[in-house]
Amino acid sequence: MRPSKDSLDDLHASGPTPSADPQTFYDCARRHFLAGSYGEAITALSRILSDERFSVRASSNIGSCLLMMNHVRAATRYIDRALQQDPNYIPALLNRVKALQAQQQHEESQIVCQQILRDDPTDEAAWEHWVRSLLHTQQREPALQVVKRWQAQLPDSFLAQMTEGELLYQQGAFEDAIRPFGQALRINPAAEKVYAHLSVVMMMLYRHDAALDYIDKALAIQAESVRNRSRKAQILWLMGRWEEASDWFGKAFSLSPQSANLFLNQHLCLPGIPESRDEIEKARVRFVRGLVCAEEDRTLELDFLDEAVPHTFTLTYHNQQDRAVLERYVDVMRKLARPLFSQFLEEENDSERGATNGLARDRLRIGFLSQFFTGHSNALAFEGLIRNLDRRRFEVILIHTAHARKDQSRDSLDAAAERVIHLPDDLVASAGTLRNLDLDILFFTDIGMNPYSHLLPLFKTAPIQLTGWGVPHTSGIREIDYYVSADDLEPTGSEASYTESLVRLPGGLPCCFSLPDVELIPVPREYFFLPPEHTLVGCLQSLHKLHPDFDDVLEQIAQQNPEVVFVFVEDTIEARTAAFLARLSRTAPSVRARCVTLASMRREDYHALCHCIDLLLDPIYYGCGITFFEASFAGTPILTLEGHNLRSRVVACGYREMGIEDPPIATSPEGYVMLASQLINDPARRDRIRESIRLSNQRIFNRLDYVRNFEAFCLQAAQSRRHSLAQPALNALDTANMV
Repeated sequence: MRPSKDSLDDLHASGPTPSADPQTFYDCARRHFLAGSYGEAITALSRILSDERFSVRASSNIGSCLLMMNHVRAATRYIDRALQQDPNYIPALLNRVKALQAQQQHEESQIVCQQILRDDPTDEAAWEHWVRSLLHTQQREPALQVVKRWQAQLPDSFLAQMTEGELLYQQGAFEDAIRPFGQALRINPAAEKVYAHLSVVMMMLYRHDAALDYIDKALAIQAESVRNRSRKAQILWLMGRWEEASDWFGKAFSLSPQSANLFLNQHLCLPGIPESRDEIEKARVRFVRGLVCAEEDRTLELDFLDEAVPHTFTLTYHNQQDRAVLERYVDVMRKLARPLFSQFLEEENDSERGATNGLARDRLRIGFLSQFFTGHSNALAFEGLIRNLDRRRFEVILIHTAHARKDQSRDSLDAAAERVIHLPDDLVASAGTLRNLDLDILFFTDIGMNPYSHLLPLFKTAPIQLTGWGVPHTSGIREIDYYVSADDLEPTGSEASYTESLVRLPGGLPCCFSLPDVELIPVPREYFFLPPEHTLVGCLQSLHKLHPDFDDVLEQIAQQNPEVVFVFVEDTIEARTAAFLARLSRTAPSVRARCVTLASMRREDYHALCHCIDLLLDPIYYGCGITFFEASFAGTPILTLEGHNLRSRVVACGYREMGIEDPPIATSPEGYVMLASQLINDPARRDRIRESIRLSNQRIFNRLDYVRNFEAFCLQAAQSRRHSLAQPALNALDTANMV
């Protein structure tokens, strides 16, 4: 609040008497400033403005108080007054820098910083503000160069080392960030913030044991930290230690008892690599109880934490119908987000934006929104559709959420779109950005993979909202109109599994998967350190997809075929791989004794590995998606158990689409084991299937018929909506004519 003229004159309630000397007024102002009582500080400082000894300091400090109160113009007047009296007074110059930054005048701010440093090269605040001004204008490399100069001038500066570490971290140079953070610890071994930063760096490098060690060091210094407690919880959750994670989220929640995210993180934790079916059931019971508590708690407030987890992501691997649970979860999120909806509506009412909703356009404006349009399976799933939509009928906009990673794959996909949008790191601002795009259709490609991805669809920023098989189950969100799937992929009656209206496009897989632009280069098994003389059976899926029930199937195959070696791909987090192998030791010891695990690899190496494998196993309940296309490129037969939902039917659907004779499709777990043994012991049959796949796989690649079917659906949906919008106006016109 701006101090009134009266408050500047009234000292009797909170300050010294008018007879006090100038130093007493100055000391009083300092106490008020440190306490955050800026108006009272100004009152005291105004008493010594005319004192020759204190005038410069008083003017500068009044400017500082006004800056803290966000009165930038008034602050500038007092700062300039101080500099008129002493142009080299560094505190006033620093206040001038702050005022310029507040007014987005960053080039002028940098000039003043350099002026200060010419007079005093050891002024840490000037170095810090210079770097900050460069970062405000996205000049990251120049900012790093300034930090190097800062370090050369002040080699023992803790702040300079910290700033370099943070800059490198923000650029994704995690390995490089370790050195300056280590230097900062050399200067100050008790710096809690450095240990906290290093915990994040180690997480990003998938060194989770080290991350846990560093966050424990931070907690030893500052135990009562919400950030540190929730950070430890997230690390434990990523490592698969879900019950410990839940406990630590609870400890964080005890320090912030209105945090909805910490509450949900605590109660909705699910095992990443479950030990057993019983553990899954136990966790799901806790999940539902947590939702009940969240529904009843009126004190929770939605907040946005780096340590949030995607609560619903793991549900889909449990082989249960989750529509009701997902709808309940979304209802909780909708309730928590009400203040955001109100803010959004207020800003919408204040704006003068006039959306056309496509009524006056020749082309449909469609946006594809994702955090994962990078070197990720989600980009592979949607790339063909995005590239091949008919630009005469569709205007294609690619929308990246905040913190989306930038890489070569993303650059290539960006180039295929007519517009590229980067959403801000603010939910209401993101919703406003989406609304201002005036889209006809908005396609959410990966709901559930991000902690906050359920929220944006609730703002209903496009008249038609879609999702699809990027996440192979319902979103549970009523504001999403359609789930786009395919007729052959959906069993009879599957409409009941979806909150959205299910769209059954004609044909098979709802994907235009581009033929890999790399050549399949066969390599010997020794390249992957695989035994050359054994039959190799691979299950090259992410380990979290493998339900504990699948262990018994694997063990039966192993016992019936003692010469087989099993091949798995490791999780990127070492602890999760260890948890999976420990589970196999208990549930499938024959498999564990004859299994090889390989590190995750490049796409070309994955194709070569598939070519080395004799038989691939599609996990039961949650089978291949994009990996089916990758394996089909190599031609390796995939044994599948066709289930009763989309996520277990991709391989069988793909075989029908290719027209494979004698496809390895089982209809029961017992049949799966029997068919596996038959294929393991019949190399000629495997070779026939492999050759059939190699000759027919072009039928599942570059499927422009899917793109055309998708276009037809979008055009029809938009036309139906336009008709419904126009109908009331026509009725009114008819009524007027009748009168």
